[in-house]
Amino acid sequence: MMELMANIYIGTELDYYNIPDKTEWAILHCCKYPFHCNFVGYKGNLSPSHPDYAFKIKGNEMALNLVDMDYFSKNYLDFNKRMFETAFSFLDGYRNKEYKILIHCNQGESRGPTMGMLYAARLGAFDYADFDTTVAKLRTLYPLYKPKTNIYETVKNLWNCFVKDN
Repeated sequence: MMELMANIYIGTELDYYNIPDKTEWAILHCCKYPFHCNFVGYKGNLSPSHPDYAFKIKGNEMALNLVDMDYFSKNYLDFNKRMFETAFSFLDGYRNKEYKILIHCNQGESRGPTMGMLYAARLGAFDYADFDTTVAKLRTLYPLYKPKTNIYETVKNLWNCFVKDN
């Protein structure tokens, strides 16, 4: 687990399981399996018409139906933008209550750190307004960072929706 800014961490599924007292944390699970599947109670695929299709909140934890793919489709940008807005609103609520925040995915290489980078940049954690410079900075701070095409291109396309010039 690595601290991106005060009380905001990125990491792996194992980091989540190693938190001894989760009552002091707000957790954003950026992975369909096992978290979104378990929170909603399904195996395989969920119908897009399901009310919890994009995300499910259970107390101080939120699981996103966020899959990692090696290809990018602009067709999902609006869906992801709405999901990210809801996720960041959820995190803001707990951050304002001074909870620690963990944003993670399974391996801590792609979805979790990319979402963590976007959230921290939105809050002004980086002195860089542009996506490419922030990615380069994250790669030096967090060598595990190896984003897949879909999450990388999604966040790159949505960057200016969330991050204003610092």
